Amino acid sequence: MSNVKTIESTEVQKLEEAILGLIKSIQNNPEQAHAVFRANSKLEHGFLADVNVRNFNFKSDEPIELGGTNQGPNPVEYVLGAFAACQEIVIKAYATVLGIQLNSVEVDVEGDLDLHGFLNLTDARPGFTSVRYNTKIETTETDSVKLQQLEELSIKRCPVLDIVRNAVQVKGAVNFKQP
Repeated sequence: MSNVKTIESTEVQKLEEAILGLIKSIQNNPEQAHAVFRANSKLEHGFLADVNVRNFNFKSDEPIELGGTNQGPNPVEYVLGAFAACQEIVIKAYATVLGIQLNSVEVDVEGDLDLHGFLNLTDARPGFTSVRYNTKIETTETDSVKLQQLEELSIKRCPVLDIVRNAVQVKGAVNFKQP
């Protein structure tokens, strides 16, 4: 058992060093705070898309009832999954800095989408009309001030929650080319 605690302690220490090192680096060089993330996707067939992010490759597809082949989550499901994972990461990062030991973090997310908008049947919004989440944190921490601070940070500092909640400037173009 002590070997497991040593591994967990080493993991927490490395995580804390990484987070605090990043904070210090950005404080010393504020221009390092600007990050650009990229993704590329190519439609393979039907609704099946081959998505590349950094050195990762994954599929996105629609369920059979929406005309797909169900070979991967659809894009809106990836948004929900990204939100859940982002909440967990933010909670782990801030818990580490606050000295809160976490036993587990689990996030359930669901979103409502009116297909009228996607299918151009009405002028309904094509995206989510609402998103709900429930975050479950198991911890031995009893300091209510620390726990309240962790909750507030999980809401205020989650990049994906911010993207879902607030309008984001989007620029782009659709280009046509002949085969």
